[in-house]
Amino acid sequence: MVGIDWQSYKALCDRPDVLSRWMLEETATLLPGETRTALMTILSSAPFPKPDDHKGGEATDMFNVDLPPDVLRSIVEVVLDAAERGLRTPRSSKIAGFATAWRELQDAQAASRV
Repeated sequence: MVGIDWQSYKALCDRPDVLSRWMLEETATLLPGETRTALMTILSSAPFPKPDDHKGGEATDMFNVDLPPDVLRSIVEVVLDAAERGLRTPRSSKIAGFATAWRELQDAQAASRV
């Protein structure tokens, strides 16, 4: 597969609706049932292509995240609660950044629906 140029890739990765495999997998560990399944479904899709000289492994794969508002709201609530309680995921001891990323996605999605 041919990658994309770095400028386009960086712009893509800066979008609030594009999250890494690592972020999605770690968030999924906090979630119950169907909400977790929604993230795992995203992870089963093809990630965006990377630049040819990209050195990151599979954890750096980037995915478009388009979830129904109720599912997104549930994720934000769970992640915010986990961050406030100081919970950890298997590979991250600080998940406040998770909460920020999910809120940014929720805000962007809400703005696009207006």
